[in-house]
Amino acid sequence: MVDFYISRGIEFNDDKKFFHPPILSYIAEINNNFVGAITICKEGNDFILDEVAVVENYEKQGVCTALVNFAISKIKKEYGESKFYLVAKNPEVFKNMGFNIIQREEAPNFSECFSCPNFQKICFPEIMVKTLKK
Repeated sequence: MVDFYISRGIEFNDDKKFFHPPILSYIAEINNNFVGAITICKEGNDFILDEVAVVENYEKQGVCTALVNFAISKIKKEYGESKFYLVAKNPEVFKNMGFNIIQREEAPNFSECFSCPNFQKICFPEIMVKTLKK
């Protein structure tokens, strides 16, 4: 799935490894066609939406929202109350799903974005969190 994520503009380090080991990955299909994927990692008691991407022809059709909501429901069911973090290049999408923008200092060190020399200089993603309650 890493190659798919890269094809959709998601950055990976040169060895194409996740910053934290993934614990959950799901794909979305419509009529047996692959249309998107999501990967979730765990950091202590918190979860990280590490990657989510949708095939270009299926953007703006609710696939991203369905993937995120499905992953959240699985995490809530299995782990209960926790926090779900992400770094968003398009924060409006995630605001509509109940995520809130937070300051870097409020988040654990969950993304290689934080050590990138371009972070908050020429690349300005938002750090976001959603508290998952039972």
